[in-house]
This record gives sequence, structure tokens and C-alpha cells, in this order.
Amino acid sequence: MSNALYLLASLPMLKLGDQPPLSIEELRYRCTGVMSEQELSAFDALVAGDDHEDPFVASYYAHETQLKNVAGRLRAAAWGPDVRFSERSFVGFDVTFAKMVSDAFAKTDPLEREMDLDKARFWLVDELAGTCEDTIAAVYAFTVKLMICCRWNRLSEEAGNATVLQVINDNDPAFRQE
Repeated sequence: MSNALYLLASLPMLKLGDQPPLSIEELRYRCTGVMSEQELSAFDALVAGDDHEDPFVASYYAHETQLKNVAGRLRAAAWGPDVRFSERSFVGFDVTFAKMVSDAFAKTDPLEREMDLDKARFWLVDELAGTCEDTIAAVYAFTVKLMICCRWNRLSEEAGNATVLQVINDNDPAFRQE
């Protein structure tokens, strides 16, 4: 078992939109030697988006499935009655989280929608960390928040334009080089 309390004391508070105080790699380095091998395995699974038996990681990704189910159901309903949608099963339905996701998808501005979805994720990891018995869950919650802050920090108009141009070029037969 690790000394997660020591690790938590060294981490800053994070709010959505904050400049990331460190990278995921730097956080992983700080965790090495403080966390057990099993906890580092859970950390790596959380960062990679992989399944893991850790209760926090499993619950977080179950809620990501819930988010995708709510989003899929709302999109299918908007496309009309002929669109079929099949939900994926998961453990741990959360009514509040589902409402937050539904409210986010009511936004017409895609950037506002993404911000609200990440606000829901911030709320979720705080809830998950508060319900776990050990403090390592708070480290995992910080990790998710840091990943979100890093993602928002990478967003820029230039990066968006480059991505759109790449999609256009990838789908243009005249531009494709085979």
C-alpha cells in the first residue's frame, strides 16, 4: 500500500480551465516510488483508457460509458424515429451525472458543450474520490482533472484549423497519396 497522503499533499488544487502545473508524465514520475505497483498499474490504465480492477478506474470508465450512452440516445432522438441506438451496459448509473450530460448536450455551441461535459467529469471524479475508502482515489481524481486541463491547454484555433485541413485532405481523392 502506498503513502497516497504524502503524494496528495504535494499536488496543487486544480480547477477546470487552469494551466496544467505539470504534465501527466511528470505526475507519473512523482507517483513512482510512492505508489505500489498495483496502484501504478491502475494509474497507467486510467491514463490509457484501459480496463482495470481498481474500483475508481472501473467506476470512472463505467461513467464514461454512461456519458456515451446518454450522448448516443440524444443524438439518435435528434436524427429521428428511424434511427436505432443500442446502449452499452455498465455498472453504477448516476442520475446526477446523466442530468449533467443531458444538460451539456442541450448547448448549441460545441465548445460550451465540451466545457460542460468536462465540468461533469470534474464533478464525477470528486464524487468517486469521496466515496472510496483510501486516499489513492484522490490521486486518481487529480490525474483525470490534469488530463482534462492538459487537453484544454492544447486547444487553439491553429490546432483546430490544422485538424480540419487534415480531415479535408484525407478525404480528398486528388490530395491522397497512395
